[in-house]
Order: sequence, then structure tokens, then C-alpha cells
Amino acid sequence: MKSNTANKVRRSKTSKNVVKLIRKSNELVEARYKFDIWETRIFTKMLSMVHKNDEDFQPYRIYLSDIVKDFQVENNKDAYDRLRRGGNKLMSKIIKVIRETEEGLMELTTPIVVGVDRLVNPNSEDGKFIDVSFHPDMRPFLLSLKSQFTIYDVNNILKLPSSYSIRLYELLKQYERIGSRKFQLQELKEIIGVIEEIDNNGKKLLKDNYPLFGNFKQRVLLKAQRDLKKFTDIQFEFDPFKRGRKIVGVVFTIRANNGAPRSSKVKALKNIHPKQGLIDDLYLLTKDYVGKKVVEKWVDDYPEFQVREGINYTIAQLKKGVQIENVGGYLHSMVRQSIDFNPIKEKVEKQKKVKQKMQEDALKKEDLEAQLKIVYTEVQEKETAIIEEICKNNPEAWPKAMEQVSNHSIAREQYDPSLSDKENLKSRVVRITFINAIRKQFPAKFKSLDKTYDAKIKQLKNWISTL
Repeated sequence: MKSNTANKVRRSKTSKNVVKLIRKSNELVEARYKFDIWETRIFTKMLSMVHKNDEDFQPYRIYLSDIVKDFQVENNKDAYDRLRRGGNKLMSKIIKVIRETEEGLMELTTPIVVGVDRLVNPNSEDGKFIDVSFHPDMRPFLLSLKSQFTIYDVNNILKLPSSYSIRLYELLKQYERIGSRKFQLQELKEIIGVIEEIDNNGKKLLKDNYPLFGNFKQRVLLKAQRDLKKFTDIQFEFDPFKRGRKIVGVVFTIRANNGAPRSSKVKALKNIHPKQGLIDDLYLLTKDYVGKKVVEKWVDDYPEFQVREGINYTIAQLKKGVQIENVGGYLHSMVRQSIDFNPIKEKVEKQKKVKQKMQEDALKKEDLEAQLKIVYTEVQEKETAIIEEICKNNPEAWPKAMEQVSNHSIAREQYDPSLSDKENLKSRVVRITFINAIRKQFPAKFKSLDKTYDAKIKQLKNWISTL
């Protein structure tokens, strides 16, 4: 830990309405770790102090007064102790990042920070700070990000009262453009820290803090649903899905939260360019000659390889000593015509985009079909409950419906009078005919059910048909 305060990234006095972006690689968003709320606040503050153009980490100075202001926590005599303890606990935390490499899928296990420095006896508010440094292994997940990263305004998570809600916000924000995300239950719990690794006398064990889905739903999912709707720019619905009778996963439907309180500057984040990382990267190479809007137009109008070839060719010419009177104009000309234009390369790029779109569509279709299946299951369960109540209150309803089944032109081929009603209803054709017969006898009983689910089923089918 460097002690020279001049080298430390210091706080800046900012309004809570100022947009402060956090950039994290998607691998880090999906990493496995468990923080308490103070560890989360310190980690979040550190993230907000990393600049997109930083080439290396610095010691980050975190003042208690900034934490109090940003997260709106009480500044009492215990607050500085919680900040100090939070930093020390964060130093002992391990994060697991699963990433793709040329050698295959690998799991990196690394500490998050390497040291915490502080004044022993601070005499004023300005002395109540800690200096924290990221572990070097965190570098590829926070610095020089060119692609595959998630970006959001830190103001969205400052008021979230739970570390689980913050982790769910990041995971769902990552898929906001797609509109849905599907998780296996075990995977989701591991990512957000509900399942954590504990040391039991030297033996590593996995501890599930909410093994019953009902508790997990109440304490984590429903709480996060309320928190995100109240404080952030997105909101979500969720549906569990089963394998047999066991709940094995959750499908989230994500949409913009237009009712959340945000400043006009925060709202402007909606217009952030989908290739902002690429634009920032190219602008660093050309900022002495053209404006960022020009680079953005290049990215919109031409393939990435063509823009890069034009820029690289121009820079190479300048390094050779070639005199170019108007470098900006020359750059534009080279980008537009592509120096070594390669139609095969362009075809490969197009094929990659088509393949990526197909993969995204397939994932989205799979998620939508899972949602539709869940809806059908809910309808069937509620429909069965309504029929049971009808038959309980109207003893003649059941035999009358079974009589219609036995006389139905198609169902009677599946109906066997020697079997019990229960055995006959195992046939899908018999069961559907029986349900329709009950529905015709008591249509009013099913109006509320149909009104609730028909529109949702139609919408899901329409979405699936477009993929």
C-alpha cells in the first residue's frame, strides 16, 4: 500500500444527481461472492472511482462522509468503525470468476483487495477515511474494457438496502435489452451469495442460507422486486419453473421502470450507445484529429474491422513521417474506403453477427417457452381448483360432463366405460373434453381466470412466433 497521498484517488464533491458510471466485465457481474451491506458499499464506491481510461489501479481513498452522503446512512459514533471493519472484512473476501479462455472454461479464485490503510486516531471528519487497493487479478475485469461489459449509473443502487438486491440489479441490467433472463436456481443462489462456501474445521462446505424456495422467494426475490421498482431504472417479474415437482430455476422478465425517481441526467443514460466501449477505444486513438461524434458515426456506418484498418493505416503513415495536411479528412477518407478491403472478412463478420443473433433469439425463445409453460401450469392448477369447487357444490355436474365425454365423436374412442372416471381422465383427449363440458355448464366461473391469462398467453405466443 502506497503511503504517498498524492498518488491516491481522492473524493470529489458531487451531487447525488450526477451520473457516475460503473463498468464491470460481464464475467465479474456473474462472479460468485457474498458481501454484507457495508462491504458492498465500499466495493461500490471503489468501482465508481475507477475511470474508464485508467491503465492501472490506484489506492482509492474512501471518506466516511462520502459513504454517509451517497448511501444516506446515519453518521453516528459507530459509523466509522463500520467503515473500517467493512474494509478489513473486504480484504479477506475471495471472489470466483468463471471465464472462457483458449484452454477452455476456467475459474479464477482471487482476493478482491490487497490492503486497507487508515489513520489510527482520526481527529476530524477529514481524517475519517480508509485507503483501499484492488488486487491486481481484478484488472482485466475493470480496466480497458472493450466489449462484453455491463454499464450502469451508480445512483441506481445507492439506496438499495440489501446486497442481494444489488447483485440481482446487476444481473438483470445485463440482460435489459433482451428483456428476459433464465437461471438455474442453484446457479443464481451461488452468484448472489445465498449459497456460500464456509470453512468447517478445515473442510470447505456449501451453506444454503435459504434452502426452502418459499423463504428464498420471500426474503430475496420479492424484496429485490420491491427494492428495484422503488429505487432503480428497471423492474422485473419472475416465474419459477419445475423439473417434476421440484422448483429448479427462475425466469425473470425485465422492463424499464419509468416510475423510478431519477434526475434528467440519469434518464439520459437510456440513450447510451450500444457500442460505447468500442467508440471510447477508437476515440483514444484519434482524439487529436476528430471529435467523438465522428468516431460514433464511423462505428454506425461501417464494420469495426474497416474502421480499425482506416485508423491504423493513417497512424502508420504518420509514424513513417508522411506529411498529411488534414489528418481528420484523411482519416475519414481511409475509413470510408477501407484500405485493405476484404470481402471475405466482411462476409465472416456478417456471419458472426447472424450467428450471434440466432443464438440470442434461441435463448430468448427458450426463455419465452419456459414462461409460457409456467403460465399453462398455473392455468391448469387454477382451472382444476375451480372444477373441484363446482363439483363439490353441484353434484350433478361431474356425471353430466362424463356423459358428454362418452357421447363426444372423438373422446368416446378414448373413453372406456369399464374403467373409473379417474382412469379415463388420464387420457388427454378425455380430460380436455371433460373440462370443456364443465366450462360450458358454468361459463361464469371461468371468466376471471380467462381474463387474467388469455392476454398473457397470446402475447407470449406472438413473441415466440417472431423468433
